[in-house]
Amino acid sequence: MSNKRMTSISTISPQQILVRGYDLCEMVGKYTFGDVLYLLMSGELPQKHEGRMIEAILVACSEHSLNAPSTQTSRIVAGCGVAVQTAIAAGINAIGEYHGGAGEACAKILQEAVSENIGTPAADLATRLVNELHQAGIRFPGFGHRFHTPFDPRAERLLALADQWGFRGSHTVLALAITSELKRVTGRDLPLNVDGALAAILSDMGLDWRFSKSVYIVARTAGLAAHVHEEMTTGKPLEFAGKHPFEYTGPAERPLPGV
Repeated sequence: MSNKRMTSISTISPQQILVRGYDLCEMVGKYTFGDVLYLLMSGELPQKHEGRMIEAILVACSEHSLNAPSTQTSRIVAGCGVAVQTAIAAGINAIGEYHGGAGEACAKILQEAVSENIGTPAADLATRLVNELHQAGIRFPGFGHRFHTPFDPRAERLLALADQWGFRGSHTVLALAITSELKRVTGRDLPLNVDGALAAILSDMGLDWRFSKSVYIVARTAGLAAHVHEEMTTGKPLEFAGKHPFEYTGPAERPLPGV
């Protein structure tokens, strides 16, 4: 058995770098970062507006001010006197199920539902999905937002661009049907947020659901870099962490055993 590692992504030689078979240096200046990101994830260069759509998603997800947990984490770590990459990585590591992970979870649900229920009307499928999660007591990922009500302006803009550039497909149709069903079941407006819009659009572009969080991470890295720089250049050590009042709920002082 050979120990040689295999990859279909890229290869290098002394005078050339091939990415998915295309010369990287020839692409420089001709293709955008969004184009190349799509190439890396799909294996093919954009045929229409895929690169522009990805760049729009990157812009929409790049920054969300100090309320974002990843931003707070990066700034706290930056104030500890670490290297810039350590502070940025700390923020990225804060992206998980409850912050930044809804896009991946939503894309998985949408893609599995569409692929396993070909021919089922979106409204019927939405009813079933919402009922399943509602019965399980699980909040539907990618819908509603604690700050942006009654709608997430980032999602609205991305959906408009998806319509304009021809990326409204079965996944986006299902996602919008879920929005209507959520309102019927809960009585609340729970529209697609930026994570849900990202999930639906990337799915309609043919990208695997596992790339959804990766796209979000690529986008948010830019914002984290700016926050880390600001904290390192204008903040004082440990200033962002601050002193927060707390209440101790443990036991009172106890004697050590045997003393």
